[in-house]
Amino acid sequence: MRIAMAALWAMAAAQGVVLDRVAVTVGKQVIAQSDVLRDVRVSAFLDQRPLDLSRDQKRKAADRLVDQLLILQEAAFSRVVLDEKEDAQKALQQIKLSAFADDAEYRAALAKYGITEQDVLNHLAAGLRAMRFTDLRFRPEVQLTDEDLHEYYDRLVIEWRKKDPEKVPTFEASRDQVEKLLTDERTTQALDRWLGMQRSETQILYREQAFQ
Repeated sequence: MRIAMAALWAMAAAQGVVLDRVAVTVGKQVIAQSDVLRDVRVSAFLDQRPLDLSRDQKRKAADRLVDQLLILQEAAFSRVVLDEKEDAQKALQQIKLSAFADDAEYRAALAKYGITEQDVLNHLAAGLRAMRFTDLRFRPEVQLTDEDLHEYYDRLVIEWRKKDPEKVPTFEASRDQVEKLLTDERTTQALDRWLGMQRSETQILYREQAFQ
């Protein structure tokens, strides 16, 4: 087996072919080094920040991809449909309008970060799928009491007063907003707990050489 692999690498080198390195294995699934690098590049593009290909950024990207893979596996097992292609197209159009002066500037940015429009669409769709899964799977389980809402409101008031003491709404006036924000927070916490459990029950191996 080792001889065969050595021969394969030698043949690829002779032909100028770059073999994609495995970055992470999640059970029987594989995340390639190219997947990690693509995620780093697209994330930087969307955030409009300098491209950082450091080990730390690659590991963060790999963690995101592991979470996405775990979510997709659960969605497939639960037979939940998470097709977000149309919404990804809409999100991309909003990004183009808000972040770029024209199509030429947008295309230049894609080239600068070494990505394609399809890469961006795939990234957006993955994020939307994760959000939809979270809403369908965990939001219905969130139950809030009046005490929960009042306690959360008191926390928000502290922040609101720092920003503008003259514009702090009453509890009743902000009840819907408070309920939504607390529900979002509890839903995210439920997702984080679920992902932690899934990670503990799944054999996940990071290949350190892929993050150098």
